[in-house]
Order: sequence, then C-alpha cells, then structure tokens
Amino acid sequence: MKSIEMVVTTVQSAGELHRLLKQKLDFPAYYGENWDAFWDLISDPEDYGLPDEIIWIGFAALQRKLPKEAGQLLACLDDYHQEMELQPCMSTFLENTD
Repeated sequence: MKSIEMVVTTVQSAGELHRLLKQKLDFPAYYGENWDAFWDLISDPEDYGLPDEIIWIGFAALQRKLPKEAGQLLACLDDYHQEMELQPCMSTFLENTD
C-alpha cells in the first residue's frame, strides 16, 4: 500500500500548495498548478492518479489560512471518491504535533 504524508501546516499560498502537491504526488513538469489541472492528473490512473492513502498533517491550519483552496482540494477529493473506476484513496487528517 502506497501512503504519503502531506504536511500542509505551513502552506501560505495557493501556489505553494500546488507546488507541494506536484512534488509529493510526482506530477510532471507541465502541471498547471490549478484545480482543473489537479483533477486532470488525479483522474488519470494510467499515468498519475492518487496513492492508496494520503495523510494530511495540519489540514485545519490550511483551512484557516486558505479556506477557498482547502475547500477546492476537498471538493476534488470528494469528486475523486465518487468516480467508481478510480482506485480508492483514503485520506487521514492529523493535526501537527509540533
């Protein structure tokens, strides 16, 4: 089972969030760093898709700092889970313990 940790506690901007997603999810250099591009890549299980599990660390902090971006991310993940042919991806939300 492939699992990744996504520490979003210190993310300060939409661009920074997309760069983190790009790095952690191994997106290609041409990733457009917007929610349409994010959806295009995660809904392409042949080349990208999502891992079996993403552990989101500090998501509440992201929601406070960037509520629109956090909402868009959650909407994309919800849409992903509605697609029956896509590999399931469990999201675990933990608070930063530092």
